[in-house]
Amino acid sequence: MLDKFDIEKLQDLPIEQVAGALAIRVVRHKAVCPFHDDTRPSLTFNIKKNRYRCYVCGARGGVIDLVMNTQGWNFYESCQWLAREFGIILSEDGKDYHQKQVKQQTRVIQKNNVQERTPDIPYLTRLMAQPVLNAEAEHFLFCERRLSREVIRELGISSISYSCPMSSSPRTAYFDGPALLIPYRDIEGNLMSVQSRYLGKEGKPRFRFPKGSTCHIFNLPVLKDLPKGSNLYLAEGVSDCLAYLSKGLYAVAIPSSTLLKEEDAKLLNGFTLHICPDSDEPGERLFFQLRAIFPKIIRHQLPAGFKDIGQYWAAIKC
Repeated sequence: MLDKFDIEKLQDLPIEQVAGALAIRVVRHKAVCPFHDDTRPSLTFNIKKNRYRCYVCGARGGVIDLVMNTQGWNFYESCQWLAREFGIILSEDGKDYHQKQVKQQTRVIQKNNVQERTPDIPYLTRLMAQPVLNAEAEHFLFCERRLSREVIRELGISSISYSCPMSSSPRTAYFDGPALLIPYRDIEGNLMSVQSRYLGKEGKPRFRFPKGSTCHIFNLPVLKDLPKGSNLYLAEGVSDCLAYLSKGLYAVAIPSSTLLKEEDAKLLNGFTLHICPDSDEPGERLFFQLRAIFPKIIRHQLPAGFKDIGQYWAAIKC
């Protein structure tokens, strides 16, 4: 039995992305209606209300209705398909998992406790398998920050509208929603962890990682085939890194020089490094710390009135 919270999560999936997963081609919020013999696109999608309507045959509804009516499944089957397709863990799945754990022996439970000390990569992989951008994410990325949709798509950045478990364990912590979900990968492209970027208005932590995460550089795969000597920009955070990438530059994000592991620093050696530090005391401190590690790093100065490269990029894109 699905609870109200699960149903709301599924209903909140962007309806045009659900339509795409159902092989319905949407162009400018319209598609050929699958519910009647349609020759001209008459199925209209309202992305604000997250609903569809055909003004010819009268078909209408929300996300779950679209799946039910196109596939001929019942309500429960449609919800299960949506959950699998978009990597959503339903409450009933968590309950089944918990019941199985209770039946297992103590030594197996101890093994799960150890597993909690590292990110649950199989679970996070499922969570990020079908990236979804909700209304909050769309507004933040493309209206506030004016970032490239192609960059966001290539990096596999996703979002959640409601709080979401960080692992399949019944005792896990939660990503606070609404939030961006940002995948961190190693240089080979393997998922290491997922960082959430809170987009709500309540006083919750802006950034969160699952327990045990050890990733320190964002966008490491860009280094794999980048020729030595190439220009590489070091950003203070993911948002600034996305601004550099949207501008067509090669960039990675580092949290701070103190968290930069020796093996990660070695990965950056051989490139022509650039930095445009934030216009504040922490930005200045980071620059001098990085210069101690990379003496040849090239500094760029932001124009007056701008705090960081992300703010500057949004302004010049207006």
